[in-house]
Amino acid sequence: MHKPERSKLLAVGAEVVESVTEPLQLLLIAVGVLSAIFGQIRDAIAIFVIIGLVAAVETVSEARAKTALRALRRLSAPTARVRRDGSVRVVPADEIAVGDVLELDAGDVVAADARVVRADGLGLDESALTGEPFAASKGEHPVALDAPLGERSSMLYAGTAVIAGSGAGVVTGVGADSELGRLGQLVQDAKEPATPLQRAMNELARAALVLALAASVLVPLIGVLRGQPVRQMLLDGLTLAFATIPEELPILVTVLVAVGGLRLARQHVLLRKLRSAEAIGAVTVLLTDKTGTLTENRLRLEEIDGDRAHVLSVAVAALGGVTPQDPLDVALAEAHGEHLSRRATRRFPFDPQRKRESAVWTDEATAYVAVKGAPESVLHVCAMAADERSKTQARVAHLAQQGLRVIAVAERRIQDVPEDADTAETDLSFVGLAAFVDPLRSGVHDAVHALAKAGVRTVLVTGDHPLTALAIAQQAGLQCQKALMGGSALESMSDDVLVARLAGDSVVARATPADKLRLVRVLQAHGEAVAVTGDGVNDAPALAAADVGIAMGARGTHLARGAADLVLTDDAYPTIVSAVAGGRGLGAQLRRAVAFYLGAKVALVSVIAVPLALGFASPFRPVQIVLLELFMDLGASVAFVSEPPSPDAMSRPPRDPARRFLDGAQLSAIALCAVTLTVAVLPTYLIVRSLADTQTGSAAAVAAWLIAHAAIAWSVRVRPTLAFARNLAFPGWAFVATATAIVFALTPAAQALGGEALDAKAFGITVAAAAAGGALAIVGRRVLALPRRL
Repeated sequence: MHKPERSKLLAVGAEVVESVTEPLQLLLIAVGVLSAIFGQIRDAIAIFVIIGLVAAVETVSEARAKTALRALRRLSAPTARVRRDGSVRVVPADEIAVGDVLELDAGDVVAADARVVRADGLGLDESALTGEPFAASKGEHPVALDAPLGERSSMLYAGTAVIAGSGAGVVTGVGADSELGRLGQLVQDAKEPATPLQRAMNELARAALVLALAASVLVPLIGVLRGQPVRQMLLDGLTLAFATIPEELPILVTVLVAVGGLRLARQHVLLRKLRSAEAIGAVTVLLTDKTGTLTENRLRLEEIDGDRAHVLSVAVAALGGVTPQDPLDVALAEAHGEHLSRRATRRFPFDPQRKRESAVWTDEATAYVAVKGAPESVLHVCAMAADERSKTQARVAHLAQQGLRVIAVAERRIQDVPEDADTAETDLSFVGLAAFVDPLRSGVHDAVHALAKAGVRTVLVTGDHPLTALAIAQQAGLQCQKALMGGSALESMSDDVLVARLAGDSVVARATPADKLRLVRVLQAHGEAVAVTGDGVNDAPALAAADVGIAMGARGTHLARGAADLVLTDDAYPTIVSAVAGGRGLGAQLRRAVAFYLGAKVALVSVIAVPLALGFASPFRPVQIVLLELFMDLGASVAFVSEPPSPDAMSRPPRDPARRFLDGAQLSAIALCAVTLTVAVLPTYLIVRSLADTQTGSAAAVAAWLIAHAAIAWSVRVRPTLAFARNLAFPGWAFVATATAIVFALTPAAQALGGEALDAKAFGITVAAAAAGGALAIVGRRVLALPRRL
């Protein structure tokens, strides 16, 4: 066997051992071993089957691969060109050290963080880190230490790609010390909070363990003191302990979420973690990224200020005839529609200090200079009157306020070819402006409105410019007039002030990954259930810490998808609305299913404990308990979760995150199911036993249980009169439960479970008691108003 395979098997084995050594599992093992020792082989086999099923489910659900570091390795370059000792050599990325000089060309992936020492039109795609859709231009000129990530023009970052030009950089950070490594560490350190269901299950497990231990000790002790055989009392105590342990609950929740997950998958929502199925429906705040989430992460030429043909011709000429790589240049070339068949005589690439690029073209008599770049930079070198310059600056400001990225183009004719950029780019004639937009995704506006109607407020958090962020937010339907600034401005703000500023729809611009992570934690600390959307590496820490992390499937990075709880496979923002609606429906049915299961569990303990206290034999043996719980109760739960969502699910506010899972409504439903099922089963056993014998009474109790719990489950549905075709699982399960009851009550099959077939009188008593329990459930449902409260 290969070493990797052996390692995987050892890891799986460790998880299995961890599962079977949990307190509840150890108690089940003790019950199974003692049952085997006392000759109850059939019961022992049933118990060990349950132990194996629970261990298998927990192993699969908890074996979540730690993909964050592997994603980091995939994002990093496998090899890099490094200048050492005066020569360039190719070395593995993990051998790069601080102080090495990286040599970079278009198409390379940066292998480590580095400071630029040479740049020739160097442009990088940093959208996964910064969220900005256009290329980041790089140059040697240093920037301030506290400059936002998107403005660090003298730095290169591991995992980003060179899309234009060439250059070199001296390595400043590798591995965990790189920007990408720090993000990976934030992902590992981020801890997602437990959901109400998880907290309730932990509390329930502890309480059930105490009750089971008490039952397994007290019942035999009382029986022995009353003169009952020690062996029988010990077996009865273990049976009661077995009935008390909610051993099927992990399987139940897994099955419920799996069924709900299949439904969500049909709506392009992939669940990566079970907890997200419950948590997505309870979300109160959605922190959304801009680039690639609200927008398409591509630039489109939106507007031309000036003569369109002239502006496009000059802008494309400024590229110098090279194949465009920058998204903005690609958009220009597409809009121009003509390919330049030759190269410029001289080209001066864009750099972040000049904020311009130019190309010199020559003919027989003169030289022609075409220039494009940032408006303030191009206007600075144009020969124009003061009033014309002011009007142009006003037009630039107007376009920028609409969230557009604006460039200016200019030209000049001279006699000789200039030797440098400063000589070429002077005394220019202004031609016009070109404005670009990263378009809003289809359906975003309606999705934001639908979420607001459902009580989920949206906060836009982006590394982009505040004017761009605010314009996109307003296009998306967010009601906000001013953006908060990330970085040092956000760091200086107290948590209470920050929460107050985030009330209602909000925008946070120039945000860093640490800012987004802080927003998640601050909102959670103030009682909000927070969802985060994103697709970039910069989103991963917040995705991991959120109550629900939502990643884009097609465009998302490995690290973002690995940190998320669910993935949108169609990358469509409106799918979030479907996820919230599906989550609310799943959460509501999950609460009903768990209430029904726990109510049945309480009834089971009561039906066993009362006869034992009266000195009678237990109505159920372990193998019968397996039938009643593992198959019928799980079947009922699947029937519940298959119910369609309530029509008004997205018209109500979300469930309060601080509200306990086992709240008043849940406890009322548990009590109703427990009382009505006990009323249906306990009298049946006691009466039939008194008329016949223990085996016949046991068969009657099993039949009464199967019939009554189908009727009771039907009565606590949200819409009991729902057409069969809307949920075939519910009537199908009820039919199977009733048919099974009839088979085990009226045929010799009852003997397989340790019972005897019923005569007509006993069967009549059984049906009457089951009907009484169902009728009582209908009355209780109306009195407690359960459909509205759950």
